Amino acid sequence: MHRNTFDDHSEHANSSDSDSDESVYDGTTPSPIPVVHRERRASVCSEKLCPMEVHAALDNHVPKTEDEAAQITAILQKNVLFEHLDENQLQTLQHEMFHVEKEMEDVIIRQGDDGDNFYVIDSGRVEVYIESDEDPQKLVASYKEGDSFGELAIMYNAPRAATCVAKSDVKLWALDRASFKVIMMKTSITKRNEHRTFLEKIPILSQLTQVELRIMVDSLTEETFEDGAVVCSEGECGDRFFIIKEGMAICTKAVGAESRKEVGRLSSGSYFGEIVLLTSKRRQATVTASGLLSCLSLDRKTFKRVMGPLQAILMRNIEEYHKFQASTI
Repeated sequence: MHRNTFDDHSEHANSSDSDSDESVYDGTTPSPIPVVHRERRASVCSEKLCPMEVHAALDNHVPKTEDEAAQITAILQKNVLFEHLDENQLQTLQHEMFHVEKEMEDVIIRQGDDGDNFYVIDSGRVEVYIESDEDPQKLVASYKEGDSFGELAIMYNAPRAATCVAKSDVKLWALDRASFKVIMMKTSITKRNEHRTFLEKIPILSQLTQVELRIMVDSLTEETFEDGAVVCSEGECGDRFFIIKEGMAICTKAVGAESRKEVGRLSSGSYFGEIVLLTSKRRQATVTASGLLSCLSLDRKTFKRVMGPLQAILMRNIEEYHKFQASTI
């Protein structure tokens, strides 16, 4: 699974939920709606981009072999700063990275200099030193092929915290700060608009104000499940709500000790798991991906913090909520 929140209010809505753990929306009829999580975004960088930087960042496609592209993408996925990005964002970053070569003992990054690039090591070895009054050259790390360094420079406009020196001939792939910020800004806006358009097609979401919908869109987390992957399991404590963006999911319940019975199939626009967030009941069915499945998810903590109790939104149309409440997943 690859993972790329919302609010709450309360009080009414629990009465007719007592028989079911979570309702399922079938994509055609209005039903209670939960929302999706993504904590408030931290600012990547406070400095502004001039128009020339924007143009240059969007026009810097660097050709690479398939092996080079795959290696760069794999390295980016391992870096904690990029692990939340989806495949399109990673591919865009990879496209913009350019080749840098250094000879043995060349200084790649010097402590105290303004940061400009993030580096991925294609081949060679790099050592990292920190200068202080006690030790003018303290070795603190060593990097090899497949490692990366300098990421803080593209996140924040701050001086380098260490010196990086090539300890052999080194081939690097680099990404500059301006390109990173423009790419993230562009892909973030595109993704936000895509999610907003998708959510507006779900009838029950008409109960949300424009402000609530905007907050919801900013709080979404996108998750991808491979064929056969279990999204949630019967009997477990649920802490996440899901809306299916693309694909199909199969819902099953245990029948006896060793067999399971299919009780439903969910497609794009369907959602499940909201009653678990409201009642703390355990999952009443197992939901499994049938083929590649893309979901927008919201966790319990963000659900309560960002949007307030879901019941308040459901109470605006409580009759529809009871009327269209579906099966017990």
